[in-house]
Amino acid sequence: MKLAHLRFAALAFAALAAFAAEPAPTPASDAPPELRGVLISGADQRFALTLPGGARTAWAGIGESFEGWKLASYNQADETLVVKKNGQEVSVRLASSKVGTADNKATIADAEEVFRKMNFDEMLGKLMDQQKKNSLNMVRQMFARNAPKDGSQDDRMALQTKIMDVMFAELKPEAMRTDIAKAYSDVFTKDELAGLADFYGTPAGQALTSKQPELQQKMMEIMQPRLMAGMQKAQQLQQEFAQQQQAKQQAQQEAAPAAAPAAPAPGQ
Repeated sequence: MKLAHLRFAALAFAALAAFAAEPAPTPASDAPPELRGVLISGADQRFALTLPGGARTAWAGIGESFEGWKLASYNQADETLVVKKNGQEVSVRLASSKVGTADNKATIADAEEVFRKMNFDEMLGKLMDQQKKNSLNMVRQMFARNAPKDGSQDDRMALQTKIMDVMFAELKPEAMRTDIAKAYSDVFTKDELAGLADFYGTPAGQALTSKQPELQQKMMEIMQPRLMAGMQKAQQLQQEFAQQQQAKQQAQQEAAPAAAPAAPAPGQ
């Protein structure tokens, strides 16, 4: 499924935060948060934070606080977030040293939690319906540009509609859910899926899932005229190729020597 989509300048996940070393061990209660992910959509910046060893991840923006730590600033160039608490200032940044390690293997249950937050069945169902509609519109436009001379356009369109119905009947979200969950658990780590679940639980994440079909429709409206223009050019290339092949065969026939007359039979 490309989730293709709000404009993300960065979306990454990690299990280790980098922070300035202290002369003495930092008490657990004052330990700085780990930076698990960064989401930038337009001017909005959101950061997935968790305490070391914590199971809960929350998203917060600059000026907001997480477990008493205020998010002061973010340097996008080196992906460093500055947090402050009780006069202490710490820089934390994304790191990938633990992502994808064997002990961080995701499960299908982890993927199912992401699907629950993103309203998977409803979102995918709408996307499939929209894709079917767009495909039929393209076929309808092709028939309109190249109407058959026998007047069978309506019958041909009815056949294409039945074909689309049969094809998309095999793409029901509930039938694919387990397989897609398995794919998610194979591709993403446990921490990454936890971060995705946290994101899809935010207003921005809910907006992404609910508006995905509308976004896809607008993208198709942008791409469809270009696709149709490309298909017309492709048809022109096919016609030119056929003409070239026909001319080539005719030239070969004209250049071939005339067949010699058959020799008379003995005694004639």
